[in-house]
Formats: sequence, structure tokens, C-alpha cells
Amino acid sequence: MKNKRQSRKVRRGRTGPFFWMAPVLLFCLTLVVFSFALLPYARLAVSAASVYLVDSSKIVKTEKAEAGVYPSFGSEFGTIRIDKAGIYFPVFQGDSLDNLNKGVCHFYGSKMPGEGGTVVLSAHRTTHFANLGVLEAGDTVEVSTTWGDYSYGVTGTQIIDPADESYLEAVGEEQLVLLTCYPFGFIGSAPQRYLVKCRLISGPQKEWFNVDGGVS
Repeated sequence: MKNKRQSRKVRRGRTGPFFWMAPVLLFCLTLVVFSFALLPYARLAVSAASVYLVDSSKIVKTEKAEAGVYPSFGSEFGTIRIDKAGIYFPVFQGDSLDNLNKGVCHFYGSKMPGEGGTVVLSAHRTTHFANLGVLEAGDTVEVSTTWGDYSYGVTGTQIIDPADESYLEAVGEEQLVLLTCYPFGFIGSAPQRYLVKCRLISGPQKEWFNVDGGVS
């Protein structure tokens, strides 16, 4: 009888710590899994916050483009306004990361408003172009520059692969392309691009001349 009691005590002594540690181990495992699950959301939050929480000691002063002068890279030369999408932001020359954090950017390899070609403006899907998806054919986009005001009418939208740059091809008339990443609610680096294509309704023609007197 005494040996049975001692045997039970031994068994309880051996299994006791395991049952005490099991909930702790389960909690730690759950915490690790939960942390990995939230990691993409945390990265997205940091990315979005970086647009607004900028170290003032690292801010590069924005240069304002002179009226009638071809905008230098990084300078602010206009604004874009789309009332339906709640978009009203400054437009900068060049789609660098610094410029994209400040507003809408003109793709340096595309035409300027008034040149009669394809004008490409891009912005982040999480900030300045977050509501771009609401636009439909017939909506209006207003672009004001230091050399004139331009009105464009939306003709349609398109989803493309990042490597597809066919939208840069000439179409025989001036068009505006608004470009951002897609899908809008995607967590992480979005795999596609979203285009809003517009045709020129009104605005002055503009030719830029280089130092030799030729058209640039």
C-alpha cells in the first residue's frame, strides 16, 4: 500500500511541471504566429506613416518652378485636382521616392501638359492616389501648371503588369495617364499597376526649347 502511494507521488511529480509549462509554451507559440501574421500590416503602417512623419533635419527644401521655364528635377510646377476622388495635391518633376512622399509626380520620360503627347502622373496607392479607383469614363481631371491650366476627360481604366509600358506610346493626340500600384488594398508590394487614361479637353499648347534653339 505504501509503495502504491509513493508511486503515485512520483508520477505526479514527473507530470506536474509538464502540465504547468504546456500553457506557457502554447501562449508563446500563439504569440509568435500572431506576430508573423501581423508583420505585413506593421510594415504597411510604417510605410504610410513615413509619408507624414518625416525627420525635419533631412527635409530637402522644395524648389518652385519658374513660370514658363521647364521644371528641373524635384521642383514643384503645378497641382492636380479631381473633385470626385478628393484629390488636390502638388505635382513634382520626377517620380523619385522623396517626391512620391510629398505629392503626385510627373514621370520624367513622358511629355508635359501642352506638348501634345502622353503625360504620365503617378502617386502612391496608399496616400495621394488612394481613391483613384472611383474614377469612371466622363469624369474630369484638372491640372494647373506654371504655364497654363489643363482639363482632361477620363476615357477608361486599365490594369497592367509593371513591365508593360505600352501606355507611353504616342496615340496621335495628347493624353493624360494617371498611374499607381494595384490592387489598392493589397498588403505588401502590389504586383500590378492601375491606369486611368484621359484625353485633353482644353489647355494651351506649349513647346520647350533647348539652349541651341531647338525643340526639346
